[in-house]
Order: sequence, then structure tokens, then C-alpha cells
Amino acid sequence: MTMSPAPPPEPQSHSLLRLTLMGLLSGIISALIAATTMLALSDYQFYASPHTGEVAGSAIQSYADDLPSALLMAFLWYIPIGTFVFPPVAKFVGANTGSSTARLLKFVVLAAVIWLVVGETIYLVLSPLAPAPPGVQRNDLITAALSGVLFAVIYDLLLRRRDYLVGQRPG
Repeated sequence: MTMSPAPPPEPQSHSLLRLTLMGLLSGIISALIAATTMLALSDYQFYASPHTGEVAGSAIQSYADDLPSALLMAFLWYIPIGTFVFPPVAKFVGANTGSSTARLLKFVVLAAVIWLVVGETIYLVLSPLAPAPPGVQRNDLITAALSGVLFAVIYDLLLRRRDYLVGQRPG
């Protein structure tokens, strides 16, 4: 008796509710990572001068003082887009199917575009009120796209973890 090879697994599609919940969780994780990292990297005085107890202490105090507002801004940046915009768009364009590197690449491109569009929209709305200095908008839009990439990687990792756990259930 010859056994035929198993058919390739169907690409898995997730429900919109599951994608939305993963978007919320990914938004929270992304905001925590982005806020703490960007705040630490933005203290140029800490890295520019020799480390003395006074400089290190003031850098830590400055970090602690700025962390609540950085977290608030990061949550406002990631959670609404990651919860209410990204999951429905990913479902609509079919980026949520499969469980391989192709899905990750679709998520990365989609998230970078979404966050870039949101960043550009913010600049279009605010530019008449307060124009940005030359070069700032370009740098901010690059950062916006990269923040979308961070979100997409975390989003895909959470979906992969969930798919792995569901696949391990006896059943």
C-alpha cells in the first residue's frame, strides 16, 4: 500500500476579532518597546559626556521624568492604528493568510505604508498651523514607517505563537 504525500496545509486565515485583539496586544507591546527605547536613545547628553555620578544621576532623573509622557504618546500612536486600522485592512487585503515569511513580509509592507500614511496625514493637517523645519518631516516619516515595521513584526510573532499553541492542542 503506497501512501500519498500529505496535502499542503491550507493557508490559515484569522477572524477579524482575533486580529483586532492581537492588534491591541501588539500595540501595547510596541508602545512599551518604542517609548522606552526612543527615550533612552534621545538623551544625547548622557552619551556625549564622560560618565560621572552627577551626569548619570541627572540622565536617570530626566528619563524617569519623561517616561510617562513618552509612554502616553506611544500608546496614542500604536493602539488606535494597531487595533482599529491595521487588522481590518490586513484582513481585507488578505495579508493575514498563511503562517510563513510571506505573511510577515505582507504585514511589514502593509504596516509601514499605514503608519507612513498616518504620519503624512498628521503633517498635512498640522503644517498650516506649525510648519516643520526642513528635513524634519522626512525623518519623522521614516520613523513612522519603521514604527509600523516594529508593530508588524510583533503582530506576526504573536500570531505565530498563537498558531503554534493551537497546533499543539490534542484534538
